[in-house]
Amino acid sequence: MNLILKAICVLAAIMILPQSVVASIVINEMELNPPDDGVDWVEIYNSGNDGVDIGGWTAKLTDGSWIGEFPPVPSGTTIPANGFYVFSGLSTWNHENGGYASLYTASGELVDKTADREDALDNDFTYGRHPDGYDTDKDGDWGLGSATKGESNTR
Repeated sequence: MNLILKAICVLAAIMILPQSVVASIVINEMELNPPDDGVDWVEIYNSGNDGVDIGGWTAKLTDGSWIGEFPPVPSGTTIPANGFYVFSGLSTWNHENGGYASLYTASGELVDKTADREDALDNDFTYGRHPDGYDTDKDGDWGLGSATKGESNTR
């Protein structure tokens, strides 16, 4: 009986560990209306203490009925602790001036999703978490500020 209980505990720990590592990855910043010839982008951040393999992960921007799907992260890509990764959109994307971003694991599980945002300014201001990775699932986690693509929002 003890052997079965130990086996169940070990299996449960193995299943929980990946979820806690994945939970350290959040959408950190997004450009919804880039200036001039820029492209939309979504930055993710690893607030955890360990690197996370994000190979095959995808992100989407949704603006009404329009959906922009970013190419999957190349296989073998790791986002280090306190590190960033940026998904870059296509210059051909054409949508209104807002939307929301969503992030998925390689197996299609939703990791994070932002609130719907509006950006009609056509400049280099973006929506970002302040400080990086701050996630209480409240609107106050986010602010509008100068773009810090691939860098800390508190520079």
